[in-house]
Amino acid sequence: MKPSNEQFNIKTYYVYPEFFGIHLDYSLGEEAPLFAPPRSGRLVGGVGYNSAERRKALDMPYYETTCRSHRKWLDMINRCYKSRATAYVGCAVCPKWHDFQEFADWFVNQPYSSEADMELDKDILDPLNTMYSPEFCSLVPRVINQIFRDTRSQRGILPIGVTVASRGKGFVSRLSMYGESVYLGKFHNIIEAFEVYKAAHRMYCNELADTYEGRIDARVIQRLRTCTRHIHD
Repeated sequence: MKPSNEQFNIKTYYVYPEFFGIHLDYSLGEEAPLFAPPRSGRLVGGVGYNSAERRKALDMPYYETTCRSHRKWLDMINRCYKSRATAYVGCAVCPKWHDFQEFADWFVNQPYSSEADMELDKDILDPLNTMYSPEFCSLVPRVINQIFRDTRSQRGILPIGVTVASRGKGFVSRLSMYGESVYLGKFHNIIEAFEVYKAAHRMYCNELADTYEGRIDARVIQRLRTCTRHIHD
C-alpha cells in the first residue's frame, strides 16, 4: 500500500534558550520564574530580586521579607555571588530561585523548615552538585549537614577521621557525633584507623536516619542509609 503524505507529516518545535531574558539550560530541567527580573532596580548579588509588589498588584499570595525563608535566600545568593570562600567557587542559584518568592514557596513546603537547627543543603543528594535548585536542595538538621562536609582543607593528605597521634607515634581515629568529637582509638597504621572510623560513621548515619525518619526529605534518609566513606574521600 502506498503511504499517504500524512504519514510523513513532521512538525518541528523550536525551544529558545532564553525566556524573559533569562538563559535556561533545559537539559537540567530548569524552570523559568513566573516573574522576570525587574527592568529597573538593584539586584541582590547581581541576580536576586523580589516579585512581591507585582504579585500584590495581581492579588496573588506572596511572602514577606520578615519570614525565615528570606534570610536563607539572602545567604544562598551571597554564598554564590558575593562570597570569596573556595567552597563556593563555581556555585550558582537556578534562575527560578533568583526570585525570592519562588524560593520561599518551595521553602515553606519542605519538611523541617520550621526547626531551629535547620540548614539549607545543596550537595548531600549529589556530592558533585554546584547548583542550588529544587531538584538537589533539601532542608536538614545541622548534625546531618556536618557529617557530609568536606574537611580536606583541615586534614591535609590523611584519610577523613584520621589524625597523627601525639609525638607522631601511631594514628588516632575520631568521629564528629552530634557536634562533638568522639575518640575511637589509637592504631599502628592508617588503614586500621580509617576502617574503624568508617564502621563508626556507617552506624552513626543509620542512627541519624532512624532518628529523623519521616521528619526530613525522604531522599536524605535514603542517602544516609547508603552512605559509606572511602579512604580517598
